[in-house]
Amino acid sequence: MAKNLIGQGLALSGGGYRASLFHLGVTRRLHEIGALQNITRLSSVSGGSIFAGFLAHRMLERGASRLQFDDWEAEVSAPFREVVRKDIRTGLMLRHVAWNWIWPAPRARGLEKAFRKKIGTRRLVELPTKSDQSVEFIFLATNIEKGTPWRFTAEKVGTFATPPSMTIAEAVAASACFPPIFGPLKVKKDGRTIGHVTDGGVYDNTGMEPIWLTNKVVLVSDAGTPFDFKVPKWFGSRIMRYVDIGRNQVGAQRRRAIIRRLHRRYQTVHENDSPSPCALESDDDCYMRNRRVTDKPTGAFWRLASSKKNFCQNCSKEFEGELRELEEDWYGYPEELQLSHIGEIRTDLDAFTKAETKILENHGYFMADLAIRRHARHLADMTVPFQVPHPDYVDTDIVREALMLSHSRLYFWRRWFD
Repeated sequence: MAKNLIGQGLALSGGGYRASLFHLGVTRRLHEIGALQNITRLSSVSGGSIFAGFLAHRMLERGASRLQFDDWEAEVSAPFREVVRKDIRTGLMLRHVAWNWIWPAPRARGLEKAFRKKIGTRRLVELPTKSDQSVEFIFLATNIEKGTPWRFTAEKVGTFATPPSMTIAEAVAASACFPPIFGPLKVKKDGRTIGHVTDGGVYDNTGMEPIWLTNKVVLVSDAGTPFDFKVPKWFGSRIMRYVDIGRNQVGAQRRRAIIRRLHRRYQTVHENDSPSPCALESDDDCYMRNRRVTDKPTGAFWRLASSKKNFCQNCSKEFEGELRELEEDWYGYPEELQLSHIGEIRTDLDAFTKAETKILENHGYFMADLAIRRHARHLADMTVPFQVPHPDYVDTDIVREALMLSHSRLYFWRRWFD
């Protein structure tokens, strides 16, 4: 099986613009330390697909086949923060509210047009195909007829050859048309409907399905909503709570599966079946002292709600010392702030404020650095200094004030004028 593991995969989860901005920070740090340039398969869902589609356009405009940029802030970060400063859902909802529940296609197509205007009009077939020398983009949707993943790639759409005229924006819209507000979206080829698809997060919100069993390097960035530990008080919320519990259980199963797969990649052969020192040492020590003899991939998994202390469990003294040095400046928001404010930011496609965009980018940048530094430093150059993208939004009080209303979808008109 080890011979079948090829390439380096990165999965970007769903979660609206919140996820898009978190992944913006993630990829910024991965690019700095040289890990993003080696990615050969980028799998994305919903909010992750919005950012992946933007990234694909930027790459094509450079005439490149890998994710390599000269000036990340000017070429990627600053332009994308402007993309999410505009509300694309409210106008569509108001224009189609009278008939969307009977004929959902017009609103879904409106979403496609909005993405075409925001991220570009390049076509799927212009993207690189499978190769060790390029990055393959996979935009994931959900086939509502069969209840299975539906992939949009340069070569195939579902099980059909990709139509030459299909745009990246159409793939993004299919991946991000979250129900029941948008979709389902009809996928057509030669005037014939070949599938009905909805948000990729309905099937797998992590986006890791195409990479976790096939790639020798697996990086998963999960910006999904943390599970809220409280009992709803009114009837409607209690009904949704039952749905959320089921979804959380499925998500937890996937998270446990990928973590087990990544963290069981090293073993040592001992005489007389003596216990492995890995049971007694930190993962860092195991990595340094033992050779890789399993058929498992290497990589890392992190979440928007990941706790720094969990990454420090059973770590080496060297790693503890490294963190202490980093924390002399700024190295991540407090866990309480992550859960109470950052984790509560809405998963929506309305306008995000300047503060929200920068705080989420900071948070993604930190989480990617922490996860790679702890579990996959052999994939990157960790001597590249950690430099928080937006130092004006690291103070806890400033962040708390900036995100005071970020959980609510009822203040969208205020965000238009930010």
